[in-house]
Amino acid sequence: MAVQSKPKVLSPTNDFLESLLGEFEEECRRALQLIEQLKKTDPESEVHEDLEADLAVSLERFTWLAKDILREWDQVIMNLPE
Repeated sequence: MAVQSKPKVLSPTNDFLESLLGEFEEECRRALQLIEQLKKTDPESEVHEDLEADLAVSLERFTWLAKDILREWDQVIMNLPE
């Protein structure tokens, strides 16, 4: 039975970098869901305030993940044979 490997996002890459990209993808989905929920809730409600706070956290996470992704990608590139 053939083992199918998961398609890679970047090339060259490594498992850690691909894991970070997976987290980034999940966070993108979460942010989009929060935005959709915000559009449907009353801006004066407590639920809306909670969703805004969750979106702020999600957006902050983008910053951390992007930095980690770029740092790891640089390492992958630097370790390539010349």
